[in-house]
Amino acid sequence: MSKKSPEGSLSDRIPTNVYAVTAGAMFLLAAFTFSAAFAEYTNAQQAVRAESSAILQMYRATIFMEQPLQTTLRNDLLCYAQLVSTVEWDALASGDTSPQGAVQETMMAMDDSLAAKDGFTQASNGFSVWETGNTNLAMAREQRYAAEDWNLPPIVYILIIIGSLTTITSLFTFANSTKPGWGHVSVIIGPVFIAVSSLVVIMFFDSPFIETPSSVTPAPILDTVQYIQEDLVSRGLDPNPTCPTDTGSTSVFPAQS
Repeated sequence: MSKKSPEGSLSDRIPTNVYAVTAGAMFLLAAFTFSAAFAEYTNAQQAVRAESSAILQMYRATIFMEQPLQTTLRNDLLCYAQLVSTVEWDALASGDTSPQGAVQETMMAMDDSLAAKDGFTQASNGFSVWETGNTNLAMAREQRYAAEDWNLPPIVYILIIIGSLTTITSLFTFANSTKPGWGHVSVIIGPVFIAVSSLVVIMFFDSPFIETPSSVTPAPILDTVQYIQEDLVSRGLDPNPTCPTDTGSTSVFPAQS
């Protein structure tokens, strides 16, 4: 195109003004969209860390409890962590944000055990610590689901694509037969690279739990579980409770190395 164009570009004509306006608007839209998507990605990371901290807080609360409630709640808590980091995470990775049955069952079991107060009084220190942790756990879990439920409207992607195409098309008005071809190529490649990169990054952050190199993982929860299991082993207690599954059966909690 540069070879067939007349000497001197059309940079003083209307298409150049179109380029200036659409390029500025498109990159502002991309920056705003990136900021919104990254904020939700950060919220997802914070939710996982908060959930991990709540699990550890609830585990420490069981120290103040008497048997058999101590063992019951401790095992239910470990089962919750196992199911969240496996069953629930796999569901989130596939885009399923509906509550998983086995996780709900474990949470209800903890509430039922505490309500029975077998060997435990509401006035004890453990109750207030447990309830605070339980509240934090519920809030973190809700925040984690909210981060996955939130998605950019499709119209935003459409606007970015249209803006990118309009901007790139207007660049052809700068064609000038007196200028080298590599200069024309670089003028086109630069905005194309920025537009495509922006879309890819936004898509990654828009779905924080989908399996990608940048996805949010349950690593903080697994680290907390490993700490709990090591603590139980040091105290001569069983670190591997039997947990329910979504198929209605049970499985032994895997030991952490």
